[in-house]
Amino acid sequence: MKKFFTLLLIVVLSHTTFISSREKIKLYALYTPSHEVLKDTFFLPSIQDDFEVICEFCEQTCKSAKFMSKGWTKTTMRKVDLIIRAIKENWGEIFIFSDVDIQFFASIEEYILELMEGKDIIMQRNNPDGVLCTGFFVCRANEKTLRLWKDVKKTMQKKKLNSDQISFNQCIKKRSKKNPYGLVWDYLPDCFFGAGTLTAYTGYLWKRGQKLPIPKNIVLHHANWTKGVANKIAQLEYVRSEVNKRKATKN
Repeated sequence: MKKFFTLLLIVVLSHTTFISSREKIKLYALYTPSHEVLKDTFFLPSIQDDFEVICEFCEQTCKSAKFMSKGWTKTTMRKVDLIIRAIKENWGEIFIFSDVDIQFFASIEEYILELMEGKDIIMQRNNPDGVLCTGFFVCRANEKTLRLWKDVKKTMQKKKLNSDQISFNQCIKKRSKKNPYGLVWDYLPDCFFGAGTLTAYTGYLWKRGQKLPIPKNIVLHHANWTKGVANKIAQLEYVRSEVNKRKATKN
């Protein structure tokens, strides 16, 4: 019996040592002056994991800060450059990329490690039709993902007005050859929630006063499918308020 407990203690201590010695997962983000309020008010304060956060500043090339407006491509090109850099800095490991119009409602580290087993990349679902969202994803840094993101950049350079998300979907879902990179990819569960994840809006935009089908087990919210920083703030506040109401009701 004594030998059994000694062996059990060794196993427990070994597991604890492994967890404590595991390097922090790096979380990369890019923000412009227009989105700094989102970074400081919602994004950074809501992170509930001990990630190594690398938050890069980018000049305001898109003056309106609205999706696909003039200057949008330059900003998103900087985002792709940061992702390519992240792949090179984390070779053989996984990292997270996140836009700053995101807020967290739970710890996600152990969950994403489980979801990334055998995967190269896992991403948010942008809408029910299955378009991939590049606003939040977990990526394994390897030859396949590096080649993909380099091709995303090349695709963006072909047009004056383009975005990383449009180019990413074009590359990963090439009609001539499905998944040409040999990637093992998947969608993040719907609890990694975006405004378009479960609802395809008629027209394009979420507006104040509209309800959202917020998952009961929500761990993250991405304020997309709306236009302009003011509307993003309104959506973030709305979702946070609804989640807090649920918590209050349970208590």
